Amino acid sequence: MSCQRFWCGLVAVLALWAFTACAQGTAEEELKVQVLSKPGVCEFESATGDKIQVKYVGRFTNGTIFDQSAEGKPFEFRLGAGQVIMGWDKGLNRMCAGERRRLTIPSHLAYGEKGAGGVIPPGATLVFEVELIQIPDKALLGSEEPERRPRPDPDAARPEDIKELVKQTLVRPQSCSQVAKVGDSVSVHYMGQLTNLKTFDSSLSRDEPFVFTLGEGQVIPGWDQGIVGMCVGESRRLIIPPDLAYGASGVGDVIPPNAVLIFSVQLLKIN
Repeated sequence: MSCQRFWCGLVAVLALWAFTACAQGTAEEELKVQVLSKPGVCEFESATGDKIQVKYVGRFTNGTIFDQSAEGKPFEFRLGAGQVIMGWDKGLNRMCAGERRRLTIPSHLAYGEKGAGGVIPPGATLVFEVELIQIPDKALLGSEEPERRPRPDPDAARPEDIKELVKQTLVRPQSCSQVAKVGDSVSVHYMGQLTNLKTFDSSLSRDEPFVFTLGEGQVIPGWDQGIVGMCVGESRRLIIPPDLAYGASGVGDVIPPNAVLIFSVQLLKIN
C-alpha cells in the first residue's frame, strides 16, 4: 500500500476515533506548533474551510518515520472539516503557502488510546513536519482579504424594515464539487450576532462544527433556506428577519423579541 493510500485510509477512517479521544483527553498535554521556515511574502493564510495541499513526514518521538506523503504528489484535504486528525486541523491553521511547521501532537489530538491498527500504538504522541504547498481554493469575490465576520450591510434598511432573507457570499472556492441541498447532512461553522454586532452564539468559540440535516426543521427557517445551494468551503452572511428566526417570542435573555439576526456560516462538508 502506498503512503498516500495509507494516509487517506488512516486519517479518514479513524478521524472519528481521534475526535472521541480528544473529547476524553486531559489538558496535561497541548499541541506544540513550531515554525521551521516561512516565506518572505505571505499572500494568503490557510483558514478553516480552505482546501490545502501539503507534504509531510510523520514520526514517533523516537524519530522513527511511520508515514510520509507520496513523492511528487501532495496530500490534499479541507482544513477544519474533520478529514484529518484534530492536531492537523488546529496546527495548520493560519499557515502561509511555502511555510514549514513541526507539530508535536499529543495522543488525545491524534489517535488516542485506540491507536491505529498495528502502525500507531495507543497513547502515542506524534511529530509531523508539514509544508503547505498551496491553497487551491482561495479565490474570493473581489477581495484579497476575505471578510469572515458578519457585518450588517451599510446600505440595508433599518432592522425593523428587513422582511426578507438576505444572502451574501463572503468566500467562495474556485471549484464547487458539492452543493448543499435539502435532505443533506451538513457540517458548518457559524457565528450569530444581533444587529448591534453583539455575538450571541458561535461554534468557533466551542471549536466544534455544528451538524444538522438541511430542510427538516432542525434549525430556524432562515438557515434551512439560506444554506441551500452553498458549495463546500463557501462562507455566507445571512441576514434573517424575525419571522424566519425566533419571531415575537425571542429566546429568553439571549435573543429579544422580533430580532433580526446576522449569521456568518461556513459550509465545511456534506456528510
